[in-house]
Amino acid sequence: MRPIVIRLFRSPVFFILLSLLLIGWGLTRWLDERDLQNFRESYGLASVAITLPAHIVIAITPFPSDVIAIANGMLYGIQLGTLLSWVGWWIAAILEFGLGQRASRDLDLDSQRDHLPAWLSHFPVGHPAYLIGVRQIPWLGMHVSSFVPGVAGVTWRRFLWCSAIGAIPGSLLMTAIGAGIVQFS
Repeated sequence: MRPIVIRLFRSPVFFILLSLLLIGWGLTRWLDERDLQNFRESYGLASVAITLPAHIVIAITPFPSDVIAIANGMLYGIQLGTLLSWVGWWIAAILEFGLGQRASRDLDLDSQRDHLPAWLSHFPVGHPAYLIGVRQIPWLGMHVSSFVPGVAGVTWRRFLWCSAIGAIPGSLLMTAIGAGIVQFS
């Protein structure tokens, strides 16, 4: 068995995540420089083609994608903004789940499970309460509830419906905050 560092640098997942981190950093800088008041007028319908992929990429990285969901509420209102935020977070979750599955194979994480604390091995990662509930933890929950089940071997079918449900509350809340900011400013 090769050391984990060698396996890490041979894994495409490592380079995909590193690339997404750099792209996410660039997108956050680019979006910070934009005036939201004029963004939708400047880009028209193309604004959705900009904000949705930006939301997906930023949601996979450690950068806060809540800002995009709030902006969705400001730009598109609560109904369309919630839909766009939900789609963005759901697609990001699916991509992270796939990256988790690939990382599990590349890094041979099954062999590392023997070194985990005993209590952790009893944690039901594939249970719907975990897949939906952990997603509600701010800033970290989405990543944990997407990447870890991919590594743990949760089925696609279960992950898809649980992550679809789990993305609803955050999408609605963050979009409502954005729509409220516009309405009360």
